[in-house]
Amino acid sequence: MTAVGCGSVLLVAAALKLVGWNVSPFAQYGWLLSPTVQSLAVIWEVLLGVWLLSRKSPFLSWLAAVVTFAGFAVVSGYLGVIGQASCGCFGVIHASPWAAFAVDLTALCALALGRPPLAKTAEVVRAVKWAGGLAGVFAVLAVGGVLTFGSLDAAVARLRGQPLTVSPTTIDFGNGKPGELLSAPLTVRNFSSEPVRLIGGTSDCSCITTTDMPVTVPPGASATIEVKFKVPSASAGELNRSVEVLTDCPNHQTIRLIAGCRVEE
Repeated sequence: MTAVGCGSVLLVAAALKLVGWNVSPFAQYGWLLSPTVQSLAVIWEVLLGVWLLSRKSPFLSWLAAVVTFAGFAVVSGYLGVIGQASCGCFGVIHASPWAAFAVDLTALCALALGRPPLAKTAEVVRAVKWAGGLAGVFAVLAVGGVLTFGSLDAAVARLRGQPLTVSPTTIDFGNGKPGELLSAPLTVRNFSSEPVRLIGGTSDCSCITTTDMPVTVPPGASATIEVKFKVPSASAGELNRSVEVLTDCPNHQTIRLIAGCRVEE
């Protein structure tokens, strides 16, 4: 029952992410939640979920599930510590990282209680061959996407129907003192066949502003805007804020990312 439960959780999470592609763009808060990483997570969740439900090579699928949920727990815990509002783990359902962390820990506890017998050598060999073949398929798809669209991010963007990407996905302003005005460039690339207009920007605080807008990004081109950050009066340490760039693209009206700095005394 442990395998069935964990497999079902993975498939539901993957399905919610897929539904989210048609409703709202992924929250691009750093590379961990970039479209490419999220897409790879969906693929792995589906594969592992089906593997667990099939009950084939139970020990190896159990081991893969332990590593997967442990990795998810580390990521969700990290996002919770840095103050991320939503982890993007469940697509259209905006769950906090701590909620996802609790789900991951629950899955790990269930897996610990339901460990199957150790795998035989033949099972290990079959699993290694299967994993090698799967890695080869991924490599071919990745190379094909890069050759066709110019980059893996571009290929994922085109497949998702949300053709805008930003670089960097997390703006690091470096070190700053309270009251200091910092600035950093943000590049938006348009992978669609139509021009896209960047019409403004918002933030969860008044300390961040965006300039050089409105600006039009031609098809297949990019535009760079400047993001300014006035370091607020705060205790020394890491400070993160959310930023949104608003566009007139019907499929990608909001680009979200994190901006932050390290406040010096």
